[in-house]
Amino acid sequence: MVTDKKRVSLYIEENLKIELEKLAKVRKRSLSNLIEVLCEEAVRQAKKQGEISSFEQDS
Repeated sequence: MVTDKKRVSLYIEENLKIELEKLAKVRKRSLSNLIEVLCEEAVRQAKKQGEISSFEQDS
């Protein structure tokens, strides 16, 4: 599948991965998609609380 999305690697504890896999299954998502959605929610919340600006382009 061709996508414009960027690849990100991360290291997490095994127990966290197991719990995320359970949550992904309940929500009928892939683990990758669940993590993307959780990150989007965290960024949206950070913007709402003023932690980050909507216009920041830091990499």
